[in-house]
Formats: sequence, structure tokens, C-alpha cells
Amino acid sequence: MGYETKCQVRVDDRSGKVREAISTVLLETDELIVRGEARIRVPRSSIERVTERAGVLTITSPDAVVALTLGAEAAAKWRKKLEEGPKRLIDKLDVKPGAKAWILGVDDAPLIEQLTERTQNVLNGKTANGCDVVFVGVDSEKQLDRIDRALNALNEDGAIWVVHPKGPTGIADTTIFGKAKELGLSYTKVARVSDTHTAEKLVRPLASRSGTRRRTK
Repeated sequence: MGYETKCQVRVDDRSGKVREAISTVLLETDELIVRGEARIRVPRSSIERVTERAGVLTITSPDAVVALTLGAEAAAKWRKKLEEGPKRLIDKLDVKPGAKAWILGVDDAPLIEQLTERTQNVLNGKTANGCDVVFVGVDSEKQLDRIDRALNALNEDGAIWVVHPKGPTGIADTTIFGKAKELGLSYTKVARVSDTHTAEKLVRPLASRSGTRRRTK
């Protein structure tokens, strides 16, 4: 999940036009997004320089200079995050080398490519068992039963990533959370998969896992 804050923003788009407003700012995997009256999108690959002075973080790119008034502590954290560079998708999804993974109804070439680079133990059939992670595609409420199938294929400490379309045409995350609750699963994380898709991470609560129950007796 990216960084998000609300602060005073000044945007100079290098055309002589300057916009200032209190805006919501998001740092996503591939871009810095400013919403509202000062709206702009800055690809992270285009950022030339990040500086911080007196709590103001300035991001310079060929097309714009964006200044965020964050305060000294927050500005330092945002600068560090920007200078680290974005994580690869497979790292955001917490997939370990050698993990047993099942792909169920997901057709995302970059995701699948990174997954097969990370582990050779990738299943694509109609059924699976003992999986460390299951990627399940859910485009509509009719496909929610795929989460049941994913749970049945999961080992006790494994995770389900529910991949679904963003926006009003996709299934609402609240619907996914409702299904998770019905199955006794906890929601722990969200990750951007692509411009069109996002993913929610579901796991068994620690208290319900047999290993945890044995340790707490």
C-alpha cells in the first residue's frame, strides 16, 4: 500500500502556471498523485530530484515541480520513501522464493511473469492443495465462490490475494471483505497490481491456526 497524506501543495507545471491547494497526496508504486484543485500525476521514473527544507518536500521532474508542506518528520519519511525507489510487484505481494502458488482465474502477464521468476512451484490447474499463496481473480459477485476454493487449497499459514478490477465496474472491496468475514478470514493488506486491477490479502487469523493454539495453551 502506498503512502497517503493531506497537506498544502504547490504545483508549478513549468508553463508559468502555479496551483496551490490543500490536497490529498498519494505515493503509489509507479507515480506520485495529487488530487483536487492542484491535481497532477508525476511518474516516479521521471523524478529528477527530491529535496527537503524546513518541512517542505520538493519533487522535481521535467514537467513539474511539486512542493508538499509536510512538517520536518513527515517530509524526511516521504523523502526516504521516494529515494528508495518502488518495490517490485512480487515483493509487495510477499511471495517467498520457492513458495507453492496457485493461479485461479487471474490473467495478468506481468504478475504471472514475476511469480514464475520467484518460484518454479506455480500451479495453473482447476484444483490445488497445500499452497502457500493463491491468486484468485474475482470480477463479479458470481465469482466469489472462488475464494472458498482458494481457502480449501491453502495451507494453514498461507495467504489469498483476491485480484479484482478497480472502479465502479469492478466488485467492491467491501463485498470481498464481507465474503472474507463469512469464511473467518482477516484482511491484512492491499496492493496495486496494475492500472486496472488491485488485490486484497486475506489470511486465517493467528488465533484460529492450530500451531498458535498449541503455543498458547
